[in-house]
Amino acid sequence: MLSEWEGQMVLNKESNKSSQFKAFSEKLKKDPDPDVWKNWQGAVLLRDEIERYCREPIKLITPFDQRYLKPASYHLRLGSKCRVDGGDIILSSDHPRLTIPPHGIAVVTTLETLNIPAFLIARWNLKVKRVYDGLVWVGGAQVDPGYCGNLFCPLYNLSNQPVHLEYGETLFTIDFVRTTFFDESKGCRLLELDRPTDSLGALDRVPLRSAPKEQFDDMQKQLGDTKKALDNFQTRIDSFQGITFAVLGIIVAALAFVSVSQFTDMSVENPSGWQITTWIIVLVAILVLTGVLAYTGFKILRRK
Repeated sequence: MLSEWEGQMVLNKESNKSSQFKAFSEKLKKDPDPDVWKNWQGAVLLRDEIERYCREPIKLITPFDQRYLKPASYHLRLGSKCRVDGGDIILSSDHPRLTIPPHGIAVVTTLETLNIPAFLIARWNLKVKRVYDGLVWVGGAQVDPGYCGNLFCPLYNLSNQPVHLEYGETLFTIDFVRTTFFDESKGCRLLELDRPTDSLGALDRVPLRSAPKEQFDDMQKQLGDTKKALDNFQTRIDSFQGITFAVLGIIVAALAFVSVSQFTDMSVENPSGWQITTWIIVLVAILVLTGVLAYTGFKILRRK
């Protein structure tokens, strides 16, 4: 039995396949104003324009692969240079996995390099799928005209589970917007960076570390130290209990032995009830003493 929401989803899916939807999609390809394209100065590039600019001489995206080309964007892949909580990691086909621990932070790079011409800007972000895995993207939203090189950004794992990334997987989505006319006489300038765009260390000079993760690790260490101290204290209590019961057992055994030696003769053929009782007391005292010593020793060894 489908719920109301599931039923509506099925109806929507069927509606998308209907001729009515097809007619509506045709309308989306046209603008009611026939002169809208005259003197057009800004627009998001669709896939045909992205592909055109990826050829010579601009080579907007290198390497370019049509598999990652979308209707109005392109999917960028995870590159080889990474840092996780300040430690450098190099990914490759032999070592493809990058793991970001819970509340950890990773600085990653794109596999592709970009060459942004004077008449374009780029906007990029994390794919939605990875957002729902718990990743938070903390990079810059816009790439200015004139930028050449890889893109770098920190990723924060907000979840309580590790997030695994694979070298070469599609991780980001990027789109391109045409700017107004580039005229240097009017003050237009290309981006000029004072750092290389192919070196992670040039950007992340002081390796980023996750403060929440470090605090969490410190808390775990403190809890571990506290548990160790409590275990040591419990071991002392167990030792004290063992010694106490052992002393009591020795006292009971000694008293029973004295009773037997003073009031009974253990060599008689037909012992009386009193003699049997005292012998049982001695035997029980010995068994209790042995059990207490064995139990205490076992608990001490187990805690070690």
